[in-house]
Amino acid sequence: MRDHILGGNIIRTALNLGWPVMAANLAETIYNLTDTFWLGRLGPEAVAAPSISWPIMFLFMSISAGFGISGVSLVSQYTGAGLPEKANKSAGQLLFVLLSTSLVASIVGFPFAGDILKLMGTSQVVQATTTPYLQIMFLALPFLFFHFGFRSILRGYGDTKTPMILTIASSVLDTALDPFFVFGWGPIPQMGVAGAALTTLMTRGLVAAIGMYLLFSGRLGIKLKLSDLKPNFSWMKRVVSIGGPSAIGLSGTALGFVALISLVSIEDKISPGEGVLLAAYGIGFRLVNFINIILWGGVSAMSTMVGQNLGANQDERAGEIVKKLLLSFFLLSLTGSTVIYFLRVPLYQLFINDPAVLDAGSVFITLFVFSVPLFTVFRMASGVFEGAGNTRPSMVLSLIRLWGLRILLAYVFYFFFEMGAAGIWMGMTLGNLGAAVLSVAWLSRGTWKQRVIEEKPGLERPQPTLPT
Repeated sequence: MRDHILGGNIIRTALNLGWPVMAANLAETIYNLTDTFWLGRLGPEAVAAPSISWPIMFLFMSISAGFGISGVSLVSQYTGAGLPEKANKSAGQLLFVLLSTSLVASIVGFPFAGDILKLMGTSQVVQATTTPYLQIMFLALPFLFFHFGFRSILRGYGDTKTPMILTIASSVLDTALDPFFVFGWGPIPQMGVAGAALTTLMTRGLVAAIGMYLLFSGRLGIKLKLSDLKPNFSWMKRVVSIGGPSAIGLSGTALGFVALISLVSIEDKISPGEGVLLAAYGIGFRLVNFINIILWGGVSAMSTMVGQNLGANQDERAGEIVKKLLLSFFLLSLTGSTVIYFLRVPLYQLFINDPAVLDAGSVFITLFVFSVPLFTVFRMASGVFEGAGNTRPSMVLSLIRLWGLRILLAYVFYFFFEMGAAGIWMGMTLGNLGAAVLSVAWLSRGTWKQRVIEEKPGLERPQPTLPT
């Protein structure tokens, strides 16, 4: 893909890079929806378990996602500059950082799962259901961290198909195993919501083992050696300096989601039936993820193409990439939001037929779904900063979006104007609007067009001659 990235048709190259990411996210979304379908057979409180656990896990995984961005920046720019050995070294140092931090997070999180849920204000019924689920997910953290690192390394290199294959395989296996462990089919005992978490632990562990083998075998272009994983403080400093702001920004975002789900939990206690509002929010969020399937493909293509073109000193082309991809994916996201809005009730009925959940879910989609294209603008802009390795703007914008806008407005609408759940959804919508405006304004300054590698492009790189 390197010559296409540096000189080919922008939209066609973006689709070639993005469709495997879209396919992988589609598989994961289908798994999450299937997971919700099976848990919906157990009741709203079972559906609430992954809904309330997700922001907690996101808080921990934001570390891996943040440092993974440094992998995209360094690997893509060294690849664009024709310096493969340095790309390999960057990949090895990234994996060392991720595996070390994931083990610490797993050890710290497991024994305090129940206490975390109490701090979030969840009811005793939801706590009893969710605690074993969350504990198992903490055990899966090292595998989830590696998954982020693996995808980031290959994304920077320009290979999005291999992560797609592994993600789809794990999601299919996850989906197939779910009912056996949730309901106790065959010789397997019934485990309820904990069974859904256990299947995730097993399948992600298998994928991590395969991914590690592929990176060391050299079959993917990136070829790691054990010496690449040996701590090198000068390289680790670069990984942390680039990935640190993103990790802080994503951690702040994750804390924002924890604060938001805590507010939803408070309202859930006074809604008609415990778990109703959490279930409505959880299902709605999974439906919105169908739009994000397209978005994540665009972000992946954006960061890879921007990074490699900056690495090759093609600033003007990088600017053209940003303009074309930003508009294209905004329009795609708007189309998806419109479809979900008109089909919101029958889509909810696929998972649960509780009238209270359907009513709450319809309100959520109505007030929130058309802000998703605005989130697309914000996230695509973040992809530009990530590819450039200039991650501080992403950090600042993420914190402003969640804390300066979304959380602040949601709490004001809820407590001061007493708007209930509608106030929460309105705060989320206005947060996306403000973030989109600020992101476009920051991009227009052009300060992101600066490389994070000091080396000049390698002389062995052939000049791209593909049509534009």
